Amino acid sequence: MSPLGLDELANAYRRVQRLITLGMEDALEFDNEDKFELLDKDRNIVDAAFFVLMFGQLERRITELAVQKVAGQSSRHKSAMREAKFEKRLAVALGNNPAMLKEIEAWYALRNIPAHGSGIASGYEISAVLSRAQQIDKQLQVA
Repeated sequence: MSPLGLDELANAYRRVQRLITLGMEDALEFDNEDKFELLDKDRNIVDAAFFVLMFGQLERRITELAVQKVAGQSSRHKSAMREAKFEKRLAVALGNNPAMLKEIEAWYALRNIPAHGSGIASGYEISAVLSRAQQIDKQLQVA
């Protein structure tokens, strides 16, 4: 299987959301509150899952960039950078872009909640986040 990209995630998200929305509309039409609530909960779970997947794509790009920035150093340094905590890789990759660094740090904190089983927030606004992630990804590719 080829690596997953943000475009594929955005397309999959739209398809899944469409199915959930149709199910919720059916539940409303047939006055099935239990089904509606279940689907609403499913939507939150799906949003959290897509957020974690989306963030994983950015994290991969950030790691690549951080490793490139230590490219003149030994292979041991490059390996250490790959294994470093995310905050360190992020600082190396984006130290010259404090606004983007701060934005990604906030996403990282939000990502940690579902990724570590602490809970699932609601209101991820995945379409907007995916769109912004695609913009960031393009900027990171040329950085």
